[in-house]
Amino acid sequence: MKIFIEPNDVLMFRDGKPFSGGDDHYASGIFPPFPSTFYGAIRSKILSEHPQYERYLRGDIPDDLKEEIGTPSAYGNLAITNFLFARKENEVINPVFPVPKDVIKIKGKEQRDLFILRPNEGLSTQIKTNLPITSLAPLWLKTDEPLEEATGFISLEIMRKYLEGTMQKEIINSNDLFQRDERVGIKKDRIQKAAATGALYSVEYFRLKEDVGFIVELSGVRSLPKEGLMRLGGDHRSVFYKESSFQMPDAEVVKKKVNETGRFKHILLTPAIFNKGWIPDWIDSESGEGRLNDVSLKLVSAAIGKPVYIGGFNLAKKIPKDMKKAVPQGSVYYLEIKQGSAEEILNAFWLQSISAEKQKEGFGISIIGGY
Repeated sequence: MKIFIEPNDVLMFRDGKPFSGGDDHYASGIFPPFPSTFYGAIRSKILSEHPQYERYLRGDIPDDLKEEIGTPSAYGNLAITNFLFARKENEVINPVFPVPKDVIKIKGKEQRDLFILRPNEGLSTQIKTNLPITSLAPLWLKTDEPLEEATGFISLEIMRKYLEGTMQKEIINSNDLFQRDERVGIKKDRIQKAAATGALYSVEYFRLKEDVGFIVELSGVRSLPKEGLMRLGGDHRSVFYKESSFQMPDAEVVKKKVNETGRFKHILLTPAIFNKGWIPDWIDSESGEGRLNDVSLKLVSAAIGKPVYIGGFNLAKKIPKDMKKAVPQGSVYYLEIKQGSAEEILNAFWLQSISAEKQKEGFGISIIGGY
């Protein structure tokens, strides 16, 4: 099931930092939000269709509901298999992708001239680093100009070109999709039933432009109505969702490129949690080699962004969730195929989760491109 979600008002998506009004003065937000926020909202919507919320918290859950959304401590069949920012153009839903981390620009200049970094394996023995995998090749671009990361989003058409190995000069700025909206609040003294002294704080909200929203693809769902309202994010803001269709890049074009080169790059569409920091669990942290499903691979290089912190609040236990450090969306891993076909590569990576945790919540969803 595929749905398109549009906000009815501003939305609040908090970062992983704990916040209590009065103890801190600023609650910062994060955008794009984590897929776990949507997973929880969809579970709650399904649960609201079954008026048995108190029974659910006690663990007295009907078998059909338990099979679909699980229990407060275990997953059911429900899973997010795709999650992206999107905008509606002439009633057509088009996904919007975060700019991959290997796309750069000339520092200080507008994002008109864009370049894609590529591994320079000839320099791997000349440059000494403290990275655990000594065979990693540095990402390189021959130029005397200072470089910096390109930021923003790219359209479906530009993403198709990027996966084929080229980069066009069209980046969608964040301001074209959403705006940050800072609002001031004051903590309430529940005993005196008045504003607390010295408890002024500000909260960051996000106001999406018209016809901008989120696309979520779900599996294992059967009780979610085809359209309706649900609460999403902090402050339980209202959003409208509707079953919709949308396209993704053509995997067959990418498969042809991978067949030609025996190499590919793996791009994270959502953050991924690994037990070895930024190194995927199936990659050996010394040799750089590994095996996923039926495919043997070697890590050639990587373009990794700053870690993001995944938190949250457990409504059933009424306690904060454990904080997790994750590799951000847009991060890129360059891989060489040691054994396996392009078809097997697609089966292992294309819109599959490679995260060590929270796979059903939509973390670690990825696609592949050629280089």
